[in-house]
Amino acid sequence: MKRPFKERPQSTFSRNHAETMAKIDAPFLGEGKFKHSFEVRIGEVAPDPDQPRRHIDPSQISELASSLKAYGQLQPILVREDPSDRTHWIIVAGERRWRAAQEAGWTSILAIPHTGDARSAALVENLLRVDLQPAEEAQALANLIEHNGWTQRQAATEMGMDQARISRCLQILSLPADFLDEAGRAGVPMNVLVGIAREKAPDRRKNLMERALSGELTVAALNKTDSSHKHDQKAKRPVSSKGSPVKRFSKLVDQIRKETANLSEADCGTLQQVISDLQAILRSRG
Repeated sequence: MKRPFKERPQSTFSRNHAETMAKIDAPFLGEGKFKHSFEVRIGEVAPDPDQPRRHIDPSQISELASSLKAYGQLQPILVREDPSDRTHWIIVAGERRWRAAQEAGWTSILAIPHTGDARSAALVENLLRVDLQPAEEAQALANLIEHNGWTQRQAATEMGMDQARISRCLQILSLPADFLDEAGRAGVPMNVLVGIAREKAPDRRKNLMERALSGELTVAALNKTDSSHKHDQKAKRPVSSKGSPVKRFSKLVDQIRKETANLSEADCGTLQQVISDLQAILRSRG
């Protein structure tokens, strides 16, 4: 029986990432112009089909709907024209507010049209959210990089982020999509997913994924498992003949043979003892 992942404080990675994202200047958004807000009918607005967010907590929508009823709409949603129907709009930012307005029974909502790089704007807006699931965050980053034709280094420069952080985040996309969906619902942290993604052995990766979904796999447990595996691999590794005692002894014999004329009586006595010891070793092997 699966149990939900234990609630933990936001990880250092997530906190640092959120702080970094909050400082984004986003010069790559271009010369988009934000106009005055206007009122649009709820039915004339639709979510972005390319939205990387796949899970929206219904309880959060209900809370937001209650807030709308009590205080009104404090911030308009951001929309762009629907290219297939100029009388309708696609959400760039603010899908949760739109859903909450629907739940609150509203027939219209305030919106601002955006005519710049709406795709990048939507992706950045997603990354600024602190409640994104790890897979949603990674997919948003990947989409932003692909949309702008960036390398990871260029993305780091444009977004003011550490390249290593971007690389770690994107690594989890190598994991199966269905597992990432389940991991998101179970609350598996980003650092655990990164650790699993780095495991190349299929059987071990599968085992780690199962443990993560059951809530048994923490970052500490993952590191311990990794250390244990490396120790086992090292123990199984055959001893290189180059570094074996027998090989080294053989080389010493060659050196001694070249110095035969210079051997003292004491040296000869030592060699006799070595010969005796070697014969005893060979006899012990049967």
